Amino acid sequence: MTPTQRSDRVVLEANLDYWNPARFPRLRRIIYVNTLGQKDALELVKSGEGRVDLVTDFSPLDTLRVAQSPFATVVKARDSLEMVFGLFNMRKAASPWRDVRLRQAVNFAINREDLIRYATRGNGLITPALLPPRAFGYDPNLAPYAFAPAKARDLLGAAGHANGLSVRVIAPEALEVQATVVSKMLEQVGLTVDLTLLDIQAFRQQTSLDQLERPAEEQTWDIALTSLGDLLNFPVYFPYHHFALDGATDWVNEEPALRQLYEQVLRTVDRDTQQERIRQMERHTHEQAYFLFLYSPIRLYAVNKAVQFVPHVTGILNLGETSVTEEHWSVRK
Repeated sequence: MTPTQRSDRVVLEANLDYWNPARFPRLRRIIYVNTLGQKDALELVKSGEGRVDLVTDFSPLDTLRVAQSPFATVVKARDSLEMVFGLFNMRKAASPWRDVRLRQAVNFAINREDLIRYATRGNGLITPALLPPRAFGYDPNLAPYAFAPAKARDLLGAAGHANGLSVRVIAPEALEVQATVVSKMLEQVGLTVDLTLLDIQAFRQQTSLDQLERPAEEQTWDIALTSLGDLLNFPVYFPYHHFALDGATDWVNEEPALRQLYEQVLRTVDRDTQQERIRQMERHTHEQAYFLFLYSPIRLYAVNKAVQFVPHVTGILNLGETSVTEEHWSVRK
């Protein structure tokens, strides 16, 4: 087996001699299956027992089918650290996106409630800036951009685009529905949108600065939709460093105020001070509309009804708190 190949399955056996009774294993054996596609796995978890007990991150379009299953249920992680948002290309030559009025116009053009309804069947939380509600430094007093198409048109005019603007939107194939809905909303305020869906490698070759197929100033896209999660829950590094302050996907032409706040966070270990500075970063980022702010997805899991699954906030499949009831097939047998 070469280093790039995955084994058919990974088996984890409980350490029954573990020293800490408070963290004693709740499951005797966990088997990760790498041979099933998500569609097949979802069919197995909802139509029977014994083959699949847990499927992660399935499509919101399948929630009703899972909920109606006699064997499975839907578990939702409402406090995930994931976000779906858009990058503005401020690096390309003569970029119009360096004008804050244009970035604000696009944010006012989006009906986020409808976007969440159509793209995720309601499984999302609107974000006022870059961070999801559960993130360290999230500002609960910061109001999201309202859906205000008239204001969006006024700002487009003030930015010199009263007669419209041609906009190229790119997105990975996994965000096809979101990108389509966003594109239609932009068209309704007078923009002409050319939407291109890309496989993940092609998307990275146009958005990741260390993988670009052409220099940043030659990239022709205007808005790139993306989705990522923060495994560390330390936003000053990810997403702020990554997307706005010299990181691998930094397309922002930020003002000195954001960098000053960033450096202040790094100079202190006091958690309260860190949180307040990050909230200031959020307010500044919101005001400057450095990104197209959209929503934080609610993660979906299809789970055997006899499995007591506890999702981990980072989205990592951590099963340390997960257990099964006496009705589980492995216990009955």
